[in-house]
Amino acid sequence: MAKLKAGGILKKTRSITGKTFTKPSIKPQNTRKIIRRFHLLINKKNLIYQKLSNQLNNEINDQNIESFNKTGKESTNPTVEELLNVSNENSLPSLFKLLRKIDYEIVETGGLQKYQIASLHGQESKRGSDSSKWLFDNLPELKSIKDLSALEIGSLSTKNVISKFAQTTRIDLNSNEPGILKQDFMERPTPKESKDRFNIVSCSLVLNFVPNARDRGKMMQRFQEFLKKDDKCAILFIVLPLSCITNSRYCDKDLFTNIVTTLGFEIIKYHEAKKLVYVALKWTGKIKKRKFPKVELHDGPSMNNFCIIIE
Repeated sequence: MAKLKAGGILKKTRSITGKTFTKPSIKPQNTRKIIRRFHLLINKKNLIYQKLSNQLNNEINDQNIESFNKTGKESTNPTVEELLNVSNENSLPSLFKLLRKIDYEIVETGGLQKYQIASLHGQESKRGSDSSKWLFDNLPELKSIKDLSALEIGSLSTKNVISKFAQTTRIDLNSNEPGILKQDFMERPTPKESKDRFNIVSCSLVLNFVPNARDRGKMMQRFQEFLKKDDKCAILFIVLPLSCITNSRYCDKDLFTNIVTTLGFEIIKYHEAKKLVYVALKWTGKIKKRKFPKVELHDGPSMNNFCIIIE
């Protein structure tokens, strides 16, 4: 299995080819390096999509890229020089090839999983802890609910805190780990009966990886379909990088609050930590028909473009 070349941060990982590798072990001093690398990959991938969309007169995204990109698969990670040169690159073959390399690092070498683990390690002082610990610490009443059930989207572990108190169904887009189903949440069949729904839907460091603002909106609208809305306990738990709320041109706490309220939720716990924001919401059922287009709320040279569009 290829090592991560950017500084040799991690020695082992896992692929999506069917083999299971040792779960990444991350030294605390390497977390920031991994996070910066992943942010660079995502930023340049989005920039490539913008360039391709302009040149091909078609909105290019994860859903349709294979219809346009006919270059062969890549088995090397992109160099820093290649990534930094994206702004000056306009050759379609070169952009398509670099896109393959970026996807190779994100998917095939476990870049997404490394980022998620690094983000949590970087946030928590105790290594090995997880975002669900915050949920149960701040909503301790959940611990005493009989037959509590949870759907964990983007699951990284079968031994986290949520697993101690809830019958947990774990899914992840690229998982081959025992106990975690390899599944895209957006393609998961909608439950038809209450017994197939959950008291808790947990979505930790996933929403920010959805490739475009409209699909993020669709994911937000879909969460409620998996909750036991007829139960006293119907909780949505979202974790995002803090910068999505505090350093975005198109999103802030007020807008996020308005969006979730319109979708039938009420924020009951909210916490901005050093690098992450934790949000616990309960289902109210008070859905409002309101659209949230892409609107610039703030501006600054170092701000990001995280956005959620509700149509």
